Amino acid sequence: MKQYIKVIWNKCRDWFVLFCIFTATFSYAMFQGGFVSWFLFYSFLPFGLYGVAVLLYPLKKWNVARDVKLQPRFAGDHLSYDIHITRSSAFPVYMAAVKEESNLLDQEERTIYPLFQRNAVIPYERSFVERGEYEFFAISIEISDLLGIVKKKAYFLLQQRFIVYPQIHKIDIPFLLAGIEEGKNEVSTGNQSTTLVTGIREYQPGDRLGSIDWKATARKATLISKEFGHYHERSIIIIADVMGPLYFEERMSFLASMLIHEETKRKKVDFLLAGDALFSQKTSEQREADNLLHHLARAQPISNRTFETEFQNIAIQKQHSFMVIVSQVTGTLIGQIQSKLSPHAKASLIVVKNEGAGLSDEETVIVNGIQSSALTIEVVHIDLPLSLKEVRAEISE
Repeated sequence: MKQYIKVIWNKCRDWFVLFCIFTATFSYAMFQGGFVSWFLFYSFLPFGLYGVAVLLYPLKKWNVARDVKLQPRFAGDHLSYDIHITRSSAFPVYMAAVKEESNLLDQEERTIYPLFQRNAVIPYERSFVERGEYEFFAISIEISDLLGIVKKKAYFLLQQRFIVYPQIHKIDIPFLLAGIEEGKNEVSTGNQSTTLVTGIREYQPGDRLGSIDWKATARKATLISKEFGHYHERSIIIIADVMGPLYFEERMSFLASMLIHEETKRKKVDFLLAGDALFSQKTSEQREADNLLHHLARAQPISNRTFETEFQNIAIQKQHSFMVIVSQVTGTLIGQIQSKLSPHAKASLIVVKNEGAGLSDEETVIVNGIQSSALTIEVVHIDLPLSLKEVRAEISE
């Protein structure tokens, strides 16, 4: 009931205010009389009538359109678009406040004074767009009378959505992958054979001459052919921390840079992202890589769980080499990585830091204490965009 009354009051409030002012000034002129009282009434009369005209004006009949001229794709790109407003009548609109209704973009309210103009163009620009999923819901326009007593607002639904991926950096991906490729026991698909002898059987018509096992043929005094099976190229496993707030944006940029690199596209890569949920994605097809980029664009840090807890529950098949991407080295994590290593597998720990930041004293002690040659550690520095540096500085203060 209260909500219903509130809706009625919001619709009738301006009418009620105008009625009260008209009544007050007219009553004052009638009962007081004289030049001053009637001058006050007639002076307010044009303003009051204009307010009535504003309330009766069909604002929803305006034509509003959004023209995106430059749409960002990666973090740090430029966003530029125009809002076009067209109206059929030349009714004098003193002031119009235009605002973009969006879930992520903090757009300021623009005020224009169209008066008798029927067309208006409002440019919107943003020099730096951060990583994320952006959605425009509508454009709100609010007009007002000369005294600001009466206001009328209308919403124009113009839904539009786009995703801004993490910023891409130049990284030596082949060098980082080389550390674990040596332990994958992959078979080259170049000039070498990718087949494996799995057994023998009696010769059958149609078998190639090169498939005959001459030693077995001599022993059994009959033609014996070899049976072949194919090697299955093992995929590269990359396990990434997508939950820790420390250097979170740097890790997102590193993962995106690795994902779109030609070296990663050429190989079979399995990504395991430990975040709000364990997100697993192969990258053998472009569609799968796009799904992973979408996930990186929407990911947000989590502070109530640790990566070590999630990593402990990840099962890695024996003989599989893997890469772990974090921003902080702990003794617990090193122990977990070594426990998942088999005798013929290798692991690579990639520590992503901001430009200029290195390993802390505690991390250095942990790294120097590693005895296993099967575990390599590389520190990668990502240059954070200027705006994100400013935000981080404000948070630290």
